[in-house]
Amino acid sequence: MFRNTWRTVLGVATLVCLLGYGTAGTANAETSTALKINDGPCLKCHKRNGTMLGVHGQDKMHLKCETCHGEQGVHPRKPNDIRVFTPDPEISPKEQNKTCLRCHRPEKLAAGEWTHNVHADKVSCAACHKLHPAEDPMTKMTGSQHSQLCRQCHAK
Repeated sequence: MFRNTWRTVLGVATLVCLLGYGTAGTANAETSTALKINDGPCLKCHKRNGTMLGVHGQDKMHLKCETCHGEQGVHPRKPNDIRVFTPDPEISPKEQNKTCLRCHRPEKLAAGEWTHNVHADKVSCAACHKLHPAEDPMTKMTGSQHSQLCRQCHAK
């Protein structure tokens, strides 16, 4: 009798620890996913731009703001060499996309979505993709929403 009670107590305690640790571990992982990149010096001034969340904000990717935006150099003086990802015609889409293509292989992009091939030199990745939010809106779009986004540019 004592042996069965001991096993039951041990089993319940193990289950509680596993469930409690799993839940706490998951919650902790979600809140600290982007701790290192968001604790960097850039966010002291750029908090209005939002923190880096989502896939690119994970600590395990070892990214820093400089990985995509370039070294600080003479920033914040103007002009500076900080890469900005906008539809600004002064910075060609091809030039902006070079940064993304350092990690994202064109073959894989083309296999995932044919429009990547068509627009590679004509449209910046940032024209459709948003990388700072927790989720890139493109990943949740339905086919009709995706077509509507295309129409916004192609109607011009």
